[in-house]
Amino acid sequence: MKLDNPYRWLQESAIPLWFSKGVDRSSGAFVEALSASGEALAIDRRAMVQARQIYSCRVAIQMGIFPQIAGLELIEMAAKNLIQKYSTPGGAFIRSLTPDGQPADDSLDLYTQAFALFGLAHAYAAQPEIKFKEQAKKLLHYLSKNRKLSEGGYSELDKGKICFEANPHMHLFEAALAWMEVDNDPVWSTLADEILELCLHQFIDAKSGFLSEHFVEGWKPLLIGKRFVVEPGHQFEWAWLLARYEKMRNRDLLAVRTSLFQSSEKFGINQKYNLVFDEIWSDGSVKKQSSRFWTQCERIKCAVVMGNRKASEEAMTGLLRFFQTPQPGLWYDQMNAEGEFKQENSKASSLYHIIAAIQEFEKQ
Repeated sequence: MKLDNPYRWLQESAIPLWFSKGVDRSSGAFVEALSASGEALAIDRRAMVQARQIYSCRVAIQMGIFPQIAGLELIEMAAKNLIQKYSTPGGAFIRSLTPDGQPADDSLDLYTQAFALFGLAHAYAAQPEIKFKEQAKKLLHYLSKNRKLSEGGYSELDKGKICFEANPHMHLFEAALAWMEVDNDPVWSTLADEILELCLHQFIDAKSGFLSEHFVEGWKPLLIGKRFVVEPGHQFEWAWLLARYEKMRNRDLLAVRTSLFQSSEKFGINQKYNLVFDEIWSDGSVKKQSSRFWTQCERIKCAVVMGNRKASEEAMTGLLRFFQTPQPGLWYDQMNAEGEFKQENSKASSLYHIIAAIQEFEKQ
C-alpha cells in the first residue's frame, strides 16, 4: 500500500496489528511493545499503556475502523485489569507490572496517575459503569490528600524526590477534560480550572511566552544559565487542549493558544526536514535537533483546531515518514539530526498520539 493515506494505514495496518498481536488475552492486558517484525515482546507493562490503549480502542470504534462489540470487550478487559492489578488500596496506581502480572515498578509517579484517570474516563465513556467513576474519584482523593502542593498543582515523584513538572499536569488536564465530556460531576471541572490557572500563570513564562517544562520550588522555571527548556510538541499539545477547554467552559483562550502555536511554528520546526524539534531553549535556539514522531502528531492536532491547514498537511507529510517500516502498522520513534531512523521496537503507548492526530486530520 502506498503510504499517502493515513486513515487507510490506520484502518488496514495499524489497528488490525495492535488489537491482535498487541493484546495478551491470558492476562487481560495490552502488551508494552511489538518487535520490528510485529511480535509481542515480553517486557514490563506500564499502567499508562493500558490507559492509552483503552483510549485508542474507543477512538477506533468512533472512527468506524474497529468493530464495536470487539472493541468494547477489549476496553472492559483492559479497564478491569488496570483496576485489579495496578491500583493500590489508597487509590493510586503503580507504574508497571511484569508480563505475568507481578509488580515491576511500584512507584506512584504523577504521570501514571494522570493516565490512570484518563483511561478510566474513556472506559466510562465506552461503558458507563459506576465502578470506573468510583475508582477515578478514589484516585482524585488520593491526589488531593497526598500530592497537593501549597504552591498549587501536584507533586511529581522521582525516586522519592519531589519534582515540579508541567507535563504530568498537562495530562491531568487532559484527563479532567475527558471526564467533563462524559460526567457532569463538578470535581472534574474544578480540577481542569485549577490546572488551567497553573498553566496560564506559572507554566507559561510571561516574558518570553514560552511554556517551561521543569521547575524548582514555587513553580519557578528551572534555569540552565539564563534560559529554560521548551518542548515545541508540548506547546502544540497544550494549545490543542486549551481549545477543547475553551469550548467546554466558554472561556476565550484564543490569544494564549495562538501564542503557543505560533512560537512552536517559528522556533520549533526543523526547516530542512519539516519536522518538529524535540527541544529548544527559551531564547528560541535549538537544544535538541532530533525529532520524535509524537511531536508531529501534536502539531497536526493543534494546526487543525487553529484552522491552519498548511501546517497540518506539512506535519502529516512528516509523520508519514515514520510509518515507512518493513512491517506495516509499526513506526519509527525518532529521526536523528542527520535525518536517519533507528531500527527499534514500536511502543504501544505511541498509538494514542497517532490515532488522535489522524482523527483530527480527518475533520478538516
